Amino acid sequence: MDPRTTTARAADRSDRGRHAHRRPPVPARRPSLYLGAAAAGALLVNVLIGMEPAAQAEAGASESVSVARQLGLTAQSGAIDVSEDLQPLEELAASRSSRDADRTAAAQAQAAADQAERDRQKAEAEAKARADAKARAEADAKAAAAAAQAEEAVATAAAATATAITAIAHISNSSGDVRTQTQAAANAVVSNVPGVAGLTLGGTRASATDPHGHPSGLALDYMVLSDSSLGDAIVQYHRDHWGELGVEYLIWQQRYLGSPGGSWEPMSDRGSSTANHMDHVHVNYLG
Repeated sequence: MDPRTTTARAADRSDRGRHAHRRPPVPARRPSLYLGAAAAGALLVNVLIGMEPAAQAEAGASESVSVARQLGLTAQSGAIDVSEDLQPLEELAASRSSRDADRTAAAQAQAAADQAERDRQKAEAEAKARADAKARAEADAKAAAAAAQAEEAVATAAAATATAITAIAHISNSSGDVRTQTQAAANAVVSNVPGVAGLTLGGTRASATDPHGHPSGLALDYMVLSDSSLGDAIVQYHRDHWGELGVEYLIWQQRYLGSPGGSWEPMSDRGSSTANHMDHVHVNYLG
């Protein structure tokens, strides 16, 4: 063995012996840390003073044993319990996981609340649109009803004006007076069709073929003679006011008309101009 090494080790042990009583007691909470630090220090000292590898190993082992004795550790010491050191880390990880879960739950709750708000706004908009459409439909219906009433009023007024009585028709009767409705219709025609007031109006007569016509006082003959234009005007007036005048049918120029919008039906030849109604308009009124 090198004398220098032996001398240096003896001096180092002597120096540590002198200062051992001044070293404060070492806590035993982390023995592995202290043991590792002591071993590293001893190895560094041996390297600095140039120890042989074998001597360095022997010195390192000796120093480690010495430090372990100072820390109160023996070969029979049990395994180090690291659960106490890991517990804070486990608690930190659990706390972080809990915070992440809370943030995820909060985000999901906020998303659900936002979706519910959007759904509510959409439902309100749809309800408002339906209400507006209903209101517009009701307003349109009221406007249409008002327009229809206005048109009906105008039509009624026009009809009243068109059938206003300003003159009394003089009817030639040979079998009693005509019916009241027949007289009223004749008065309207005379008052509203120019040229009729000067015509001869044939009323009741017993010789008529239709018992519900002249014999019953429900028929009139407007004798236009050769004035076919005046005959056409009388026919048109009756067609325009069919209901107001109470018309049942018309016969004019050997044709028959049973409704205001209908078509003329031809009649058989009865022989004479008068029998074929070429010189007069025959009107039967409802009884």
